[in-house]
Amino acid sequence: MKKLSIISFLHLLRFFDLGFLFAQEPFLEIRPYSPPSFEQYPAAQYVDHHHPYSNEADNIFLRFDGFEFNDGVIYPDCLSGSSCYDGHAGVDYFMPYETPILAPAGGYVLWASFSDPADPCPGGISPNGDQGTIIIAHGNDYFTVYLHMAPPLSVSVGDNVETGDTLGFAGNSGCAINTHLHFEIRKGNWFFDTVEPYAVDPFGWWHTSLDPIESFRGNRSEWLWVSDELIDDGDNGFQRFQGPEWSFLNTGFNNDSWSAPPVENQQESRHYAIWVPFLEDSGEYNIEMFIPDGVEASTEAIYEISVKNSNGMSSRTNVTVDQNINPGSFETIATLDLPAGSRSAVVLRDIVGESSEGSNVVFDAIRFTPNFTTSILESRRNINRTMIRSISPNPFNSSTIINYETANEGMVAVNIVDVLGQNVYSTQLYNKVPGMHSYVWSGENNLGESLPSGVYIVLLSTQESFYSKKMLYLK
Repeated sequence: MKKLSIISFLHLLRFFDLGFLFAQEPFLEIRPYSPPSFEQYPAAQYVDHHHPYSNEADNIFLRFDGFEFNDGVIYPDCLSGSSCYDGHAGVDYFMPYETPILAPAGGYVLWASFSDPADPCPGGISPNGDQGTIIIAHGNDYFTVYLHMAPPLSVSVGDNVETGDTLGFAGNSGCAINTHLHFEIRKGNWFFDTVEPYAVDPFGWWHTSLDPIESFRGNRSEWLWVSDELIDDGDNGFQRFQGPEWSFLNTGFNNDSWSAPPVENQQESRHYAIWVPFLEDSGEYNIEMFIPDGVEASTEAIYEISVKNSNGMSSRTNVTVDQNINPGSFETIATLDLPAGSRSAVVLRDIVGESSEGSNVVFDAIRFTPNFTTSILESRRNINRTMIRSISPNPFNSSTIINYETANEGMVAVNIVDVLGQNVYSTQLYNKVPGMHSYVWSGENNLGESLPSGVYIVLLSTQESFYSKKMLYLK
């Protein structure tokens, strides 16, 4: 099939098979797709359904943490789409007519046709012809759906597609007001299963109440954007929502952070962010924040820590933190117990306590560190192994920090290989104490020469263990 440049919001790494060393990572199984580029193709939440306030029966227009959107109160409003939680199965992206839509990962075309649009359409939208629909099965219980495609479609049922293959072109077929792509991810069931539908809303539910979409439509959504234990801006697990007064700071972890002016009234809140880690093991974790040097930060910033259980309900703990404590380092702000099958998140808003001093609330890296005082994680630590905890930023264009954990004192060999399995960089590190360590790689070989852009694999090994992780170098 003809290959075109990958649209930024659908771009995923091509997964390379490097024989017995590196098995493929199926789509969404290890790390979800990259956050969409709202700047290139704006996201919306209403193009192919309706604004819920026009229909009281469907009025579940909420933020992911349960706050209702009221006109002129909570920013951003749902028309900008960056935090809406309204039962819409996917995310709509505005784009010019006949923009190429490319496969985000390899898979099998399960559905490709122009079917009758819903009658009646949601919210009174008039059907604009038969709806062009494509469904791809990715072979790991995940399916991607593409709606409102323009004729003709570029794939047929039974085709095998690879990352970057052209599926078709953006249109406004079916129940659509304007040209856009409805991009949707389904899990477990490939189409509109009336018994067990599972359309994944990437802005999943973190409130303490039951998921409203589950009672409204029968499916439970989930937050797809996760990272490893260390989460900085640029990582999937960090989402900073649109606000009018964000300030970028050229300081902090990885020399970047964000700040926003504080407010005391919740209804005046305009800025907030969420960190969502991928934690492999249950047990107790220390939550650590990084605060930059040289910033006049709030003395009463409020961190909201949520733990969502397997039933979809969350418990929430608010922690008030002086962001001026030990700047330039990680500081533990709370300890949480993570049961098996649960998820966790940290939310920080621009809201501060009544006695807060300082000019801004600072948004920087969050780290989840296992607390080895618990029996589960204590036994885990006794295993002789070295683990890569995170690579940040990833993708990167100048340098990246490889954060890893050692269980014992000793030598750690660092090898970086390209997609052909050729070693391009190697070094040895001696760690005197077990625990968390970091190593900076600048995208160079052992001769100091800059390597070309592409996918690389970092290998960390000791006499007892071996661990690898992919990274993307973009010059």
